[in-house]
Amino acid sequence: MAENQVTSVAVIGAGFAGLSAATRLMDAGCDVTVLEARDRVGGRVWSSRVGTPSGREATIEHGAEFVLSGYDELREIAGRLGLDLVDTGMSYYVRELAEHPEITTADIAAAGARATALAQSLEGQYTVDDVLARMREDEHLTEALRCRVEISAAVSASELSPGALSQVASFTEKPSWRVAGGNQSIALGLSGLLGDRIRLNTPVHEVRETRGGVEVVTSAGTERYDAAVVALPLGIIRSGAVRVPTADAREALLGRVIQGHAAKIHVPLAAPAPTSAVMSVPGRFWTWTAVDATGEVAPVLNGFMGSRAALDRFRVEESAEQWAAAARASRPDLQLDEGTATVTTWSTDRYARGAYAALPAAWEAADSAALESPIGRVHFAGEYLDPDFVGLMEGALRSGRRAAEAIGATGAISAPVAVEVGA
Repeated sequence: MAENQVTSVAVIGAGFAGLSAATRLMDAGCDVTVLEARDRVGGRVWSSRVGTPSGREATIEHGAEFVLSGYDELREIAGRLGLDLVDTGMSYYVRELAEHPEITTADIAAAGARATALAQSLEGQYTVDDVLARMREDEHLTEALRCRVEISAAVSASELSPGALSQVASFTEKPSWRVAGGNQSIALGLSGLLGDRIRLNTPVHEVRETRGGVEVVTSAGTERYDAAVVALPLGIIRSGAVRVPTADAREALLGRVIQGHAAKIHVPLAAPAPTSAVMSVPGRFWTWTAVDATGEVAPVLNGFMGSRAALDRFRVEESAEQWAAAARASRPDLQLDEGTATVTTWSTDRYARGAYAALPAAWEAADSAALESPIGRVHFAGEYLDPDFVGLMEGALRSGRRAAEAIGATGAISAPVAVEVGA
């Protein structure tokens, strides 16, 4: 085989980034093997069904939920898989205030626009907190903006790049969608295309370079490939739980990316409700009701809490009780089931160790490109690598595509060869 020829590729991780890379490599003729530690595909995109008092089941998203404007990669893949997108009937971007109903969504949108314009006019290194400190707004309105950013980015505003004001925390009303039947349907559909190329329950311990290829170490032995795509969450990469090739420059960039912390809650509805979106500023969480694939509002209240401080304040990782009580108190307009709430945390998940990433102040697109650069024949993919859709499903899918394209560019792709498995 020629020195630069790529025929066999290991993809580490069967989340959106890994599955995106694997299917494109498969389509290009590579012999692809996807190694996934979990017993399911999708990573932090995980859908399930819950019962409700009405007897009607509802699909809930334990992780990534909203499909937003600009999700071109996701829409293309959904179309290939024959999956429909459902308009939720509400907007991810617009939220009423639970504690200050006198402040309207129009007030928040106008203040958000002023904050965004101010951020764009400033030169130098600033954080979201720096921008908000320069605004002459009502203190409750300013705190609402800070809350909105911290929930969506899942980190403190004192760490965030001002770009978050126009990205994850945009205040302009725009439609929001979900995948009919659950966002995990994307992962399940891609895994269906890949078939037995995916091996679940196969944790990887190390990926290392060898002459002309890579070795992937699992509990079953050492496997040899021509190249690898490491598509693991930021928390796993930084923890060293999976050893991968690195360099000082890469480690310096990884250290600057901010790990977000978040949790989700789902409480069944005891009576029908309209669509809604309400934010609790002191609680640093928001709740919503939305239309599902039936065309009706799903009989469940959904909630999302962002930032390490908020999770610690409510002890979410220990018990659902405090948050469930606060969520109920913030929504007196709804009849909620008195049963147990479903809470999902990602920081305690051994295969995630956090929610999603956020970018710090003074981060540039060139930094993302440098962080994504391969080391030898080891390539990287993940939502934390995309400068435009960091932290989002779209960012994960795009990074997987780029990794596949980079591998295709390193050498000719010939017929697949058998993967050697060591003892």
